[in-house]
Amino acid sequence: MSKIGIIGGGNMGTAILAGIGRKYAVAVCEQDVRRAGSLKRRFGAKVADLATVASGSSIIILAVKPQNFEEVLGALRWYVRPDQLIVSIAAGITCRYIEQRLGKKIRVVRTMPNLPAQVGEAVTGICRGKFATTADIKTAQQIFNCIGKTVVVEERLMDAITAVSGSGPGYIFYFTECLEKAARSLGLKPGLSRVLVAQTLKGSVRLLEQSGEGADVLRARVTSKGGTTQAALDVFYKNGVENVFVQALKAACKRSSKLSK
Repeated sequence: MSKIGIIGGGNMGTAILAGIGRKYAVAVCEQDVRRAGSLKRRFGAKVADLATVASGSSIIILAVKPQNFEEVLGALRWYVRPDQLIVSIAAGITCRYIEQRLGKKIRVVRTMPNLPAQVGEAVTGICRGKFATTADIKTAQQIFNCIGKTVVVEERLMDAITAVSGSGPGYIFYFTECLEKAARSLGLKPGLSRVLVAQTLKGSVRLLEQSGEGADVLRARVTSKGGTTQAALDVFYKNGVENVFVQALKAACKRSSKLSK
């Protein structure tokens, strides 16, 4: 069984721990004493300092925020070995950046999971660095398949992955907010609006997954000529909603690129 060390026990680190804890031996390094205690109680995880976690793990998952990466890499470089696999989940941190900071021809795999990891429904983009192997990619897939689904891409596409799925939950939540507010404007109470919108989203996504048909096909199926759905969609078309999505994702992708190291 591979020994995995997770550096950082925040929201995503906790989600990963929850998903892989039964399959792998996991140790966690978390500086916040209360959070570290919570992880130990909830998951029975071994909690230790960075040196202990790094030295005793064959796979090290870096689950710290981008702004803390430089400090963590500076400390980690004294403990990592060429036989270890380093897996990063930080947005905008390139494989090359990590490789240069750690040296020793360290094997690096870069990933981009998203927030639904907290309920085991993430989608994670995965790419490999200069020294990582095909086996390393498969290992990363096995780990992140524990919290959802994975896709393997070239690193040049990671900014796009960040814009689409990394930030995607934010767009979905915003759309949900808007739909709930619109429902309330029709006289529906907040609680009822939330139930109607949430279940409609849930059911529609499940239908999309299980039908095997494209969203365009399903959209056409629910849209009768001259009907209520058509009336609403005509407003979306008139206001260029499709172009808004294109521009929004381009903005997110551009921002991801600017933040990259």
